[in-house]
Amino acid sequence: MGFLYNKLLKPLLFTDYDGLPVSGKHAVKEASAILIDHARPDPFEKAGGFREVPVHFYYPEPDEKDPERFPLVVFSHGAFGFYKSNYSTYAELASNGYVVAALDHPHHAFFTKNTRGKRVFVDKAFFRAATGRGGELDAQKEYELYSGWVALRTSDVSFVIDALKAAAQSGETDSCWFVSEPEGEAARSVPQLLDASRIGVMGHSLGGAAAVEIGRQRRDVSAVIDLDGTMLGEYTGAENGKLTFREDPFPVPVLEFCGWDQYNKVLEFLAQGECYPNDVLIRRAAAGFSTTLRGTKHMDFTDLPLFSPFLGKKLGKGERDTAEALQIVNSLALEFLNCYLKGEGVFTVEPIY
Repeated sequence: MGFLYNKLLKPLLFTDYDGLPVSGKHAVKEASAILIDHARPDPFEKAGGFREVPVHFYYPEPDEKDPERFPLVVFSHGAFGFYKSNYSTYAELASNGYVVAALDHPHHAFFTKNTRGKRVFVDKAFFRAATGRGGELDAQKEYELYSGWVALRTSDVSFVIDALKAAAQSGETDSCWFVSEPEGEAARSVPQLLDASRIGVMGHSLGGAAAVEIGRQRRDVSAVIDLDGTMLGEYTGAENGKLTFREDPFPVPVLEFCGWDQYNKVLEFLAQGECYPNDVLIRRAAAGFSTTLRGTKHMDFTDLPLFSPFLGKKLGKGERDTAEALQIVNSLALEFLNCYLKGEGVFTVEPIY
């Protein structure tokens, strides 16, 4: 499978793409590591083994003469996405003084690699269920499916946050860190750039749902961004054939981006007297913001249509120019994080762009 991917699929699916222009003053550096959760078996590994979470860092180039600590932003990709799904967002944030940790969620990601160097592809059952090809489910089964997805994601995100905070505090990385040379030293140095008292979490689609749930679970998270993701962690069960969801206030500032097609579907849904968890959460959040961009679809909130036009079109590309949409998204995300992680300014957002 790896040979077929490298020789046939990769050249057909992906184009050369270097990201979008950034606005910050910092040069952006990159490094990668795999963090091994020795307390958690991987549910997808039939032969056993601990959960491995690849983490890809985008961070400001350190200034040895004037060392600085930066807020941490953890990013969770969408279903069968992968870590580079929002490369332009990572670069924009890093250039403006953030350390971004973009995760791969093995078996939820389209592909990634483990500590043995083996390529790990998306789980077939997860792919079928996430694309609606697993058959119709009643509300209870739907709830159980969503809960499992979000639990896996939040466990990955929480583990990475804890590992980074521990390394930042102790000044060294422990046995959960697996790094490859020649970038091993760079990856191990990233925690020393962190101000672990300032943490944001964001994600696209299912990753956005995970980010929102992390905002409920962790008191050390100060800002959450959801890129066109239904907040699946808000569901609490099923009753009378319908999903039920939380109505208690969301405790941290949250910014939701909604695709134009989804925005209009939700308006129709609400007009019929139904409830949508995102709408309830935003209205009852400590500081809730929601916006949409005309002419966008699901993948316009990622870089996918720019580095793989074929996949972008197949998975949901709107009529709006993706680069233009992303520049708006990245600018608003930066303003939001600057406000709630750096204490800069007052954040406002238009309902439609």
